[in-house]
Amino acid sequence: MRSLFIGVPVVFALACGGSDGGNTSDTASSRVPGRDSVSEFAISEDGLGPVLTGMQLSEAVNLGLLSENPNLKPECDYVFPAVGSGIPEGVSVMVVRGRIARIDVDTGAVTTAEGAKLGDTEERLKDLYGDDITTSQHKYIEKGHYMTVLGDSASAGKAIVFETDGQQVTMFRSGRLPEVQWVEACS
Repeated sequence: MRSLFIGVPVVFALACGGSDGGNTSDTASSRVPGRDSVSEFAISEDGLGPVLTGMQLSEAVNLGLLSENPNLKPECDYVFPAVGSGIPEGVSVMVVRGRIARIDVDTGAVTTAEGAKLGDTEERLKDLYGDDITTSQHKYIEKGHYMTVLGDSASAGKAIVFETDGQQVTMFRSGRLPEVQWVEACS
């Protein structure tokens, strides 16, 4: 088991393109004007590093990526990154019927693959995603919004949802439909 945890950073480095020490986001970020740098663990519609939407929870636990939850409700519940996994703080993972359904980010330095992050303005999201983003009224915040980016054809049935207070991103999540759009999470 000890060697498993030693190998996890290598898995993350390979998954994030960091094995050669180069920054693979430089080319991508030069295509988007005003784009900030992408975090080492950038989230996409497909997941966060090796934690992939649709993956069996047991597989992620066995790889040392996620912690087991002995009280896990089988229909829907949350788990958190395993200690030593290298996954940044502020990440929680929704599991529905044993599979990873979505990944939530509410604190920390995680960005999307395009560079969007907590604290970004709604205008910045529109600049980053253009016509691929749709906006709807937030259920609980009077001036807030849900700003949704549907995945491309390779990620059909998946999306990224940003929640805002009407000005800035307060949290975001990625994953499969319909779970990624559930406002009350597992409630």
